[in-house]
Amino acid sequence: MGQAKQKAKLLDVWKSGLSGDEMVLFDAAYKLHNNVIKSRNATGMCYHSVFFLYLHLKEKHGIDSSPVIAYVNDGTDDIFISHAWLEFNGKRTDVSLAVTDPRIGVAGQLIILDRVFKAGHEYGYFREIPEVGLKKNEELCLSGMRTLLERKEKEHHAMLKRVGDDSAIRAYLDAEPNGFNFEKIASLL
Repeated sequence: MGQAKQKAKLLDVWKSGLSGDEMVLFDAAYKLHNNVIKSRNATGMCYHSVFFLYLHLKEKHGIDSSPVIAYVNDGTDDIFISHAWLEFNGKRTDVSLAVTDPRIGVAGQLIILDRVFKAGHEYGYFREIPEVGLKKNEELCLSGMRTLLERKEKEHHAMLKRVGDDSAIRAYLDAEPNGFNFEKIASLL
């Protein structure tokens, strides 16, 4: 059996162990990554993609998942970057980190329900910035990056406030300046 057939068989075995809700999430996340993020080389979509996926699953399928606004670290330094992913049944789904601007960071893995679907750099996921990251932020502030760090932290807190408020999430999605709102993304799945 060829390698492609072996991979397909392993995927089928994995999918056969999913619940109905997990299968719906898998399908939506996979299409969101391939039809929206990857096909458009859309970088910086972590908040947008997670909020969309959360609302789509809830409104269209009655599936309650959790958008997580937290931090990632690439393991090469002590800088922790605000990031978003979705959790369902204790499993992480991250469809945006696999497509990044190479000037900002290396592309990560495509993860759906804790399974890696596309190889990439293995990032660490953190709910809070650990002490080494806080110290690094202090150093960066002293080196002239205070304005940037304050802007990013303000953005992080604004995203955190939206979690748990579906109308605020919808307003965020529908205010997308390029018309890439909830309905437009839904039409591409």
